[in-house]
Amino acid sequence: MTAKPKMSAKNVGVSYNGKVALSEVSIDFLEHDVISLIGPSGCGKSTFLRCLNRMNDTIDGCVVSGEIQLDNYNIYSSEIDPVEVRARVGMVFQKPNPFPKSIYDNICYGPRIHGMANSRDELDEIVEWSLTSAGLWEEVKDRLNEPGTGLSGGQQQRLCIARSIAIHPEVILMDEPCSALDPIATAKIEELLGQLRSKFTIIIVTHSMQQAARISNRTAFFHLGELIEEGKTDDIFTVPKDERTQSYITGRIG
Repeated sequence: MTAKPKMSAKNVGVSYNGKVALSEVSIDFLEHDVISLIGPSGCGKSTFLRCLNRMNDTIDGCVVSGEIQLDNYNIYSSEIDPVEVRARVGMVFQKPNPFPKSIYDNICYGPRIHGMANSRDELDEIVEWSLTSAGLWEEVKDRLNEPGTGLSGGQQQRLCIARSIAIHPEVILMDEPCSALDPIATAKIEELLGQLRSKFTIIIVTHSMQQAARISNRTAFFHLGELIEEGKTDDIFTVPKDERTQSYITGRIG
């Protein structure tokens, strides 16, 4: 029995002020998949990622065409509130961006806005669960009132992951979440992704093919605004179907 897609993109295109950045992308994301989007800089992978939670709505002159479904609902339908989409599809950015608040308040921000807790005890539970899930609880449990900006880079990124999962999204988008981190912090984030996949669908843009090979069960290769091919990570790296994929993986393009 084939797993049904958690999210699907059908013929998705993006243009900025009439200039095409992405064309005719169709791909399914299965539940509890970790899928890496790889390709040269400027190939459209981050542009595509931002389509998946309507982040491109905030960019003037950006037009998105095609259809993106989350559990069979078109997220670009006029009846769908973008805020609700972003609650269900969380985002972690390239550079750690904790709010200028305490560690505790960073985690509580979303649950408070969405009315997920009725008491301080319930907030405490959410904070502990989120930080534990992000592998950070033991490191910060005695300093929850200290500013999140005082943590190390790797800890800040795990705080941002904890903040994004605090409202229990179904999908987590990550845009090169390790590119600003050292190898030790990167290894911790990668280990964390292995644990989070049991609860979430994770879609990650990475510039590192080694990272894609380590963390993802599926990989999609983008080039010049097109999705060239997508499949099991092992297949993409060992028996790619398209010459362009082969050229990128062997370093001839990129």
